[in-house]
Amino acid sequence: MKRSILYFLMATFFLFGCSDSLKGMESDYTIIITGVDQLPFSGHYTIAGMGAMSKPVQVTGKGSVEYTGKGLAAACVIRKTTSEGTLRVEILRGKDVVSTAETAAPFGVITLGKIPDTTSIINQIIGKILG
Repeated sequence: MKRSILYFLMATFFLFGCSDSLKGMESDYTIIITGVDQLPFSGHYTIAGMGAMSKPVQVTGKGSVEYTGKGLAAACVIRKTTSEGTLRVEILRGKDVVSTAETAAPFGVITLGKIPDTTSIINQIIGKILG
């Protein structure tokens, strides 16, 4: 029953344009990938907003790279494509680091994500509905 109410409320938000008023809740996100000595990496990232469903962006690179966007949440899966070196990935909301990890493992994988804070209005509504 509670799940049905949640789905109804979410559908109502999207069908009747309430998503436009929630766009003010979106933040600027930056995903920073750092590798020493031009360390090669590959993977994907997404910064999900209130618009259309965002698709993961495939990335391949070397060294240090930044990806930016505006949304409610950010996530990435990045892996080293070599056995050498250290790879570090950070997610920033505005200028604040909200998630970080690094790996020196051969062909290591980093999975990071940042969802809206527990104090956000979305999480409060879901919490009240689901109890």
